[in-house]
Amino acid sequence: DGQPLPETDQYLSGDGFTVTESDDGGFVFHPAASNGHGLLIMHGALIKPKSYARSAAFFAQLGYTVLLPNGMVRLSINAVNGAAERMKTFDVEDWFVIGHSMGGFSSLTLIARHRPNVTAVALWAANQPSDFSDLTMPILFLWGDADGLMPPERFAAGKANLPATVEYVTVPGANHQDFAMYSHQFFDNEGSLGWAAQIDLANATTAAFFARHLSTSENRQY
Repeated sequence: DGQPLPETDQYLSGDGFTVTESDDGGFVFHPAASNGHGLLIMHGALIKPKSYARSAAFFAQLGYTVLLPNGMVRLSINAVNGAAERMKTFDVEDWFVIGHSMGGFSSLTLIARHRPNVTAVALWAANQPSDFSDLTMPILFLWGDADGLMPPERFAAGKANLPATVEYVTVPGANHQDFAMYSHQFFDNEGSLGWAAQIDLANATTAAFFARHLSTSENRQY
C-alpha cells in the first residue's frame, strides 16, 4: 500500500547533507556544500515522500537543496500550493523538479499555476491528464517498458499533453514502482532491474540532464 521500505531510513543521514522532517511528513535535505540550486521532488499517489530518500540523498550530495513535500492523504496534488509557497523561503538561485507518477502531474500543475523559477523538469513514469504543451522549460521523461500502469499505448497518448521538445528515454526492464522505495504498486508488472538499480539509473540520467541546463538557469521564469 505504498509504505516506505525499511531501507529508506539509511538515506536520511549521510556524508555531505543533513535532513529535517516537517510536521506534515515532508523532508528537506540540506547539502553541506550547496551548488545554489533547489530540487523539488513530488511523490506519486499513495506514496510517502520518504520513499524518495535515496534520490534526495543522491542530489543533496551533488549540492542541491532538496524539498520533498507531503500531500494530504498521500496525494501530491494536495501539496501544490503549499510547496510553491515553501519554495519561496529557500535561498537558491532556481529550481529543478522531479515528479514520479502523479507527482509529474502535480509538478507541472505547480509550475503552470505558480510560475516559480524552474530551469528543468524530469518526469518519471508520469501520466499527464491535462494539457501542459505550452510549457517551455526543458523536460526529460523516463519511461520503463515494463510499466504496468503506463503501457505503451497510454505512454504514447500522454505525449499529446506535453511539449514537442520533451526528451524521452525508455528504460528497458523498468517498471512503475521501482522509481522509488515502497512496498506495493497495484496493477504494475515485475521489473527486471530492482529498485536500487532503477533508482540509480534514474538519478544518474536526471542529474546529467539537469547539468546540461545549469548554465542557462539564471533569471528564467516560466
